[in-house]
Amino acid sequence: MMEALAGLDQGGGLVALLDTGAGGVRCELDERRAPGAVALFVGLARGRARWRDPVDGRATRRPLYRDLAFHRVIDGVLVQTGCPVGDGTGHPGYRIPVETRADDREMLSRGGALVLARYTPPPGRADPSPPPAGHVLGSQFGVTLTDMGHLTGEVTVFGRCGDLDVLRRIAAVRDASTRPRLLRVRIVRDPR
Repeated sequence: MMEALAGLDQGGGLVALLDTGAGGVRCELDERRAPGAVALFVGLARGRARWRDPVDGRATRRPLYRDLAFHRVIDGVLVQTGCPVGDGTGHPGYRIPVETRADDREMLSRGGALVLARYTPPPGRADPSPPPAGHVLGSQFGVTLTDMGHLTGEVTVFGRCGDLDVLRRIAAVRDASTRPRLLRVRIVRDPR
């Protein structure tokens, strides 16, 4: 975690600012709840975590969350991004274990839960390298827009997002070619 946080101001909680083509979204990260997920997310956002680019196969440390599609949207339910390929099949070259907490169902029971996503292949397509049971994709993340308590134990809840109207607008765009994109993720310390 220390490497992922190097160079950030000390003190205050970690905040992810999601810059999208539809506006900004502020997410408070909870490193006590899911330290592995937060460290990976922050490292990938800041270019401090190593990952393998699935397009060229090379290892890199450049920020992963730049100009990415919201590849999975369910109007009024969920938005998902973080796939370096753009279609939901990509990951950083590794999968990580799900981190669960006793209050996950409560966190998932209302919109705004920030989660590391699991991969469910679309109908008719199999995952060529499915994650082991109890693991999630390393880079893909989603934000719930409604009660998704049924995902308890299958995803890692690592924060809470506000500004859900921005994400609801993104989720409502059916045509992927015109859907706003995730432009970048900035990590800052909340001075409060």
